[in-house]
Parts: sequence; structure tokens; C-alpha cells
Amino acid sequence: MRTIFFLAILLAYVHGWSCGEGKFTEAIAWIIAAPADTASINKCCEAHDRNYDNFCNGIGSISLQTADFLFRKCLENTKSKWTRFVVKPLYSAAISLNSLWKRIFRNPC
Repeated sequence: MRTIFFLAILLAYVHGWSCGEGKFTEAIAWIIAAPADTASINKCCEAHDRNYDNFCNGIGSISLQTADFLFRKCLENTKSKWTRFVVKPLYSAAISLNSLWKRIFRNPC
């Protein structure tokens, strides 16, 4: 019962969180980021999503690879060691897996 209560609170709090695709990965991303400055991390995710959306809508001049690079740099430039040494590698791995998946199915957006 406590687990369901915890998940319900977590999903309610994650509303407005821009890291991850879908509620489950958003919750996992938030749990990973929670010990750090979540506001800074969320700003990096928002910029990354904006770059992806612009590319996929044909209005961006930034490639998806460049968007991923800028996202990693954004996380690297935070003051939090947790962000630089835990969040960045985990989020980078997630982005790499997602990109690989999309390349396999030839659907980058």
C-alpha cells in the first residue's frame, strides 16, 4: 500500500518534469535527478526537447546529434557533482539507447 501511495505522489510531483518520454521514464528520470538541482536538470531537458521538436518539425538548424551533445554539455556545466557524475552518464546512456532504437527503425522523430 505504501508503494502505491509513493508512486501516486511521485507521479503527481513529476507533472511539469521534461526529462523522459512518458510517465514511467519521467518518473525514473526524476528519481535519478532528485538528489541534485532538479530545476537545472529540467532546463537542460526542456532545451533538448525543444531542439528535437524543431528538427522534427523542419524548423531547426541543429541536428539530433548536436542536440544530444548540447544536452550533455548542459548537464556537465551544472554545479552539482551528482548531476555531472551520476545524472549525465545515466541520461546519456538513455539517449544513446533511444537514438539506436530510432535508427534501427529508421524513425528519428
